[in-house]
Amino acid sequence: MPDLRFLGMAALAAILIAPSAGLAQEETPESLPDFAGRDETFGYCIGCHSMKVVSRQGMERSRWDETLNWMTEKHGMPAPDADMRKTLLDYLAQAFPPKAPSQGGGWVNPFAPKP
Repeated sequence: MPDLRFLGMAALAAILIAPSAGLAQEETPESLPDFAGRDETFGYCIGCHSMKVVSRQGMERSRWDETLNWMTEKHGMPAPDADMRKTLLDYLAQAFPPKAPSQGGGWVNPFAPKP
């Protein structure tokens, strides 16, 4: 009789190792909202993290500006020159504005900058 613990562990390993077509989609600028500055913003941000991280934020321009400062100071992001910073902020503020608060006190990101 086969050891059920071994079969269970083997099944779990197969699930974890098997490639998943739905999970690993390549990100492209075209997957983002189509506003001026999309390609530049994609190129600037994707070097360090997924654009899904960016698209989930939803902040006002001033918060995006603070976030760029934080990433530059704390995470070694290359500081954009004035023209690039304006391009990035224009795009981020338009493409990912603040979202309406969720009803019922939903999950709050503990790492998001405080307003």
